Parts: sequence; structure tokens; C-alpha cells
Amino acid sequence: MAKINEDSEFTIPLKNLLSLILGTGIAVWAYFGIEERIAFLERAVEINFEEIEENDTWIDEFKPPKEVQDAIDRVRILELDTIRLETKLERILERE
Repeated sequence: MAKINEDSEFTIPLKNLLSLILGTGIAVWAYFGIEERIAFLERAVEINFEEIEENDTWIDEFKPPKEVQDAIDRVRILELDTIRLETKLERILERE
């Protein structure tokens, strides 16, 4: 069994050494690329969540303008009047 110490030497072909260095470089580049993409997506999710919260708050607190509410009330009155008139007309037609 060989003992390893400070004076131990080993040889490796240059192309294998370059391949190891290049492989390590590519792995580091890919790792940081993935990390950057994850950070970007996390920030995008945070921004979208903030916008969703703002929209949800707006929806919960929404009240139509007074003019719109008045128009809705007038339409409801017209609906009730129409029903009342239809009922009267049906009674009149039934008598004939």
C-alpha cells in the first residue's frame, strides 16, 4: 500500500486535466445560471402576488358610483312596474 505525503507525486495527462477544469467551469457556470433563474422567478412571483393582493383589496372595497347605483335602482323599479302591469293585463284578459 502506497503512503501519501507532501512529497508524493502523480501524473495526469494534460487533456484529462483540461477536461476536469473545463467540466468544473461548466458546472459552476450552470449552477450560478440556475441560481440566477430561480432568484428571478421568485422575484416575479413576489411581484405578481403583490399585484394580486392589490387587485383583491380593490375588488373587496369596490362600490359602484352613485349614478350607477341610482340607475340600478331605477331599473329595478321598472322591472317591478312591468311585472305589476303584466299581472294586471293577465287579469283583464282573463275576464274577457
